[in-house]
Amino acid sequence: MRNFTVFNNQSGQASIEYIVVCSALVAALLTPIQNNQNVMDICLESLKDWYTAFAYSKSLPTLPN
Repeated sequence: MRNFTVFNNQSGQASIEYIVVCSALVAALLTPIQNNQNVMDICLESLKDWYTAFAYSKSLPTLPN
């Protein structure tokens, strides 16, 4: 017969590891890196610039044949 007390002591370890990894990821994304901007601000700015260029190119008329 096996002793399962070792396994009972480890329950919940995965959730603790998940919380640690997620909080480290959030801290890395929100840490200022250049000009007091964090990675999320830089990504949002790039996405806005890309969408502005995309919307402009979609508004142009098609070329005639």
